[in-house]
Amino acid sequence: MPAEILLVHGSMLGAWCWEETIAELAALGTEAAAFDLPGHGNDETPRGSVTVADYVAAVVERLDAAPGPVVLAGHSMAGYPIAAAAVKRPDKVRHLVYFSAQARKPGQSWADTLDPAIRETYEREAAARGDGSYVVPETVVASRWLSSLDREDPAVRAIRSRLTPQPAGPLFEPWTLTAGALDGVPVTYLWPEEDRQNTERRMRMSLSNLPAATRLVTISGDHCAMLTNPKVAAAALHDVAAGYRN
Repeated sequence: MPAEILLVHGSMLGAWCWEETIAELAALGTEAAAFDLPGHGNDETPRGSVTVADYVAAVVERLDAAPGPVVLAGHSMAGYPIAAAAVKRPDKVRHLVYFSAQARKPGQSWADTLDPAIRETYEREAAARGDGSYVVPETVVASRWLSSLDREDPAVRAIRSRLTPQPAGPLFEPWTLTAGALDGVPVTYLWPEEDRQNTERRMRMSLSNLPAATRLVTISGDHCAMLTNPKVAAAALHDVAAGYRN
């Protein structure tokens, strides 16, 4: 059965972050697929060369390979690649799902949406590494990304061990989609209520940049709920896909 949902990961993650959610979706009768963006997971693209255009091209390539239209879901920083891909391939995207993902104003970069202290940390880390990438500090991962878990939980250590450095270039590239580019595209925003990275304030900012008809669905969990609460994450994604079945 072809995948009904195409899942795009966020910063420092890879296709692996969706594994448990994909398994939960399969148990619900919904097929889903994930892949590594350039410079992430097992993809060997040099991180210093990665651009937002590379991210978008990778998503478009997967859409082109799909036999029919899919629900396209993106986590965190993947908000821009999924939006740009949907504009390029409107016939292959039946619904966009922002999984606690950023939606920016035209001309605004992902870095512009960050808390100033976090942005400064990333810039300092990228300068120190010197290879066009940065690593989010472990304290931020534990307190903001995986905040529903105890910091000493073995699951936190296991997740951290699979993180890879984030290409820095896409952080500072501006959103080039025009205002209203997604008008007419069905959009759902999934927001975990305990998210300490994409806080409610930031989530509301993203919503203000999405079509007025965007549906907000809240779920339990933290910023990486697909890892820490995959059953709930899968149920929410399944509900979106099920709405397109005959």
